[in-house]
Parts: sequence; structure tokens; C-alpha cells
Amino acid sequence: MKKLPLSIEEYLSNLWLDAGKFAYLSFDKHGNIQNWNTEIEHYGLQNLHLSDNINEKLIFLEGWFSSEKQNNETLILEFVNFENNIVADIHILPTLKETYILFIDVSNSFRQRQQLQQERHNITLLSYQQTKNIQLLKQTHQELEARKKQAEIANQSKTKLISYITHDLRTPLSAILGFAQFLDAGVFGVLNNQQKECLDHMLSAGTHMTGLINEILEVVRLESGNIELSTESLMINSIINDCLNILQPIAQKHNIKLVNRIKGNIKIEVDRQRFQQIIINLINNAIKYNKKNGCIVISSKVLEGKLRLCIKDTGIGITDDKIDNIFQPFVRVIDAKQKNTIEGDGIGLSGCKRLVGLMGGSLSVRSELNIGSIFYLDFPLSYHCYGRNDYYSHHRLIYFYDNEIHFKLLENLLAPYKKYQLVGYHHGEDISALDLQDKITLMLTDIDNQDVAAKLRQLELLIQHIQPETTIAVFEKDTKASVISYVLEQAQVDDYLTCPFDFNQLLDIFEQ
Repeated sequence: MKKLPLSIEEYLSNLWLDAGKFAYLSFDKHGNIQNWNTEIEHYGLQNLHLSDNINEKLIFLEGWFSSEKQNNETLILEFVNFENNIVADIHILPTLKETYILFIDVSNSFRQRQQLQQERHNITLLSYQQTKNIQLLKQTHQELEARKKQAEIANQSKTKLISYITHDLRTPLSAILGFAQFLDAGVFGVLNNQQKECLDHMLSAGTHMTGLINEILEVVRLESGNIELSTESLMINSIINDCLNILQPIAQKHNIKLVNRIKGNIKIEVDRQRFQQIIINLINNAIKYNKKNGCIVISSKVLEGKLRLCIKDTGIGITDDKIDNIFQPFVRVIDAKQKNTIEGDGIGLSGCKRLVGLMGGSLSVRSELNIGSIFYLDFPLSYHCYGRNDYYSHHRLIYFYDNEIHFKLLENLLAPYKKYQLVGYHHGEDISALDLQDKITLMLTDIDNQDVAAKLRQLELLIQHIQPETTIAVFEKDTKASVISYVLEQAQVDDYLTCPFDFNQLLDIFEQ
């Protein structure tokens, strides 16, 4: 094939050529093919012969020009598709004798361009979607703000309505209770037994109604924020004892033992009246939801900057699926049968939670069905009160067990905590070799449900011999609440655990 004319080479030198194949083909004014190079086969043009008609070989040129009429203008066709996914730019250059067709492979740049166009399209769609989302968020925010304002207005109206109703109820209720008390005192004459019984029911119902109204008013004040607190540094043990003295008659009525295991004179920053209200409410609940002849243990431990009070009971417990709801107002997580036998309206705990929060504290609970519950109250310590910092000090623990599995479980639970040095003895084993030069921090002992009296005698001897700082009784989980209560009352026991051990309860006791 003849060489390209100089004019065509100069034209090519001004073009940026892609990495793909370049080919050319020429034809005369009659459309007969005159010249080509071997690279033309890259574009599917094979078996070319001189004088072949150009229109028969290059169908894509149909309509773009006429071979009969000479066209002196350069024509460029961009992104023409060939076989095997080849895309080329076609340059048609007329000369005096021939017309040249230049094939320049732009497949890579074409695909890049397509990808770029797709990315731009995606960005446009994404931008459009984001704009819609922003508009939707703004609209949703505006709707939420409007609903919030409506809810606040409704809540204020509800609060005012409840406040008016409860105040209006208290006046006639006070009159009813006053006249009933006159009758009960015999001011208007002696009542017969039947009349006296009816009057007792009236006074009981009226007193309950008064308490309910007072609790509703308290909830209204808490929700509206219309409550003033006067915090001061108070000795915790004296307040707890005052609360227990108030609740003792109620506990005796239900055969419930109240056990105060708070040690030391610890001060916290609280409002005296509100703190006492919280403690009375929590312990009163522990009495109501306890088992027959059960017990309630109140203990404490000093944490970093705060005091934790633990109120533990041998009660009916709460299931995991209901425990999150107990701090909701007017919600009671007991079945219908229990609601008929246990007084309550579901207001107290929600009020306690709010009051504790207002005093900078927190209230939480852990419970196990048919085993009991533990309520945790955390309050800030007084600035001049410091707890024992014994995080790095070592503690000697001794466990007298009936079941070796219990000891192995405790040993495994405490293994990561190097500050606890644990030794175990089976009941009846000779302890004469026990090194008592170092003080025993904590002594645990299994209490056999079958022979409690014998275990208590044995426990008394162990306490006299070892003289531990703290003694913990360990019971099987099916132990009756009355047995636990009896042991806490009769023995020098500071607290109790149930087996299999609950790891959180272990730490509660060990860190006290």
C-alpha cells in the first residue's frame, strides 16, 4: 500500500491518539477503494480489494455524504460502534484525488466517559435524594416540634385538671374521714359491732384514698417541676433507723424482718424529707411484695464519690420482660390475682425515680423471679466524707461448704480478682491448721435447710474461733424466706447469698 500523503500525516500529528489501534482507508470520487493499512482488520474490515465500492463496506457512512458529489469539508463521526465492543472516532478527510477515512480507537476513553456520566448521574440522583431527605427531615422536625408543643400544652392542661380534681376531692374526703373518726371515737354514741365493722372499712378506704390523692399530687408536682429541694449533709444510718421505726408495725403485721446492716457513720448530700420518703416507699414495697415470714436487708457500700444503698428482699421477684416497666407511672408488673391481694397503684416507684434524679442520684433494680429483688440507690457523698479505699488491698475469704461444687463455682468466679484470697473447708473438716494471724475479711458458710439449728450452733463456734469482719450465710435457691429470715435474726450474720451464685450479688457483698 502506498504511503499516506503529507497533508494526512500533518493532520494526524495534531491529534491525540489513544492507546488503541489506528487504521485508514481511502477511496476515489467514484467510491472505489484505493488504499488501506493492515490495521483496518481491527475494525472488522477484512478481504478488501482495490476498486471495492466503499458504500458496500462501510454501511455506517450511508447518508452522511454522497460518493457522487465531492465534499471538500472534513467530517468527524464520534464514538462509532464496531464489533467486539470497539468504539472509534471516524475522521473523513477529502483530498484532490482521494477521500481518506481515519479510524482512531477510543474504546478506553469512551468507557471512561460512560463511567463518568454514570457517576455524574448517580451523584445527581444522590443529591436529589439528599435534598428530598433534608426537606423530609425539616418537615418531620417541624411536625415533631408542633406535636411537642401540643403535648406540652396537653400535659399542662392535664396537670392543672388533676391538681384541681385532687384538691376538690380532698375537701369532701376530709369531711368524710372527720365525721367517721367522730363516730369511731363514740362522740355520737356507742356503735354496735356491725356498725363498728362498717366504720372500720370506711376509715380504711378513706385513708387509702387520701394516700392515693397525695401520691397523685406528688406525681403532678414532679412532672411540672414545681418542687423545691433543700439538700444538706446527713448521717445515713440515723435516717434509715427512723424509717425502719416508722415501718416496723407494718413489717410485723406481715411477719417480715427488717435487718439494718449499714456500718459506720456515712454522710450524703440529700433532702431529708424527700430521702426519707424514698426509703419508706422502697422498703414498704419490699414488705408488700415479700413472701410470708420473709426478710429485708438494708446495706451500703462506699464507691468513688458516692454511697450505694442496697435494699434486698426475699420477695416474689420480677421477670426480665417486665422489669423495665416498673418505674413507669400507674404500671404494676404483677398478675391480676396479686393485684387483688397486694395494695398499690403503681405511682410510688416512678416518683422515687424522679426524686432520686433531682437529688443527683440514680435508682436501679435487679431481680429474679421467686428469689427476690435488690434496689440500688446511689447518692453523692458529703465532701468531707471519705470511703475506705481498699481496691488494691487483699482480702482473705474462707468458705465452709456442704457442696464442693459451690466452692468450685465461687473459686472460678473470683479467679480474675487477685485481691481476693479464697480458701475452702468442707463442714466437719479440721480447721486447726488454719492460719489466723491475718484477719479473715469475709466468712461464708452453707446453711443446710434440713438441720438449721445444728448449722447455727456450728456457725456460732466458727465465728468465735475465726472472728471474721463479715459473715455471709449461703442458702440454696429453693430455701424458704422464713428460714433466711430466721437465720439473719438468730445468728451473727451480716447478709446472705443464694446458690448458684449471682456474680453481681457477690461483688455487692465483697465490696462493702
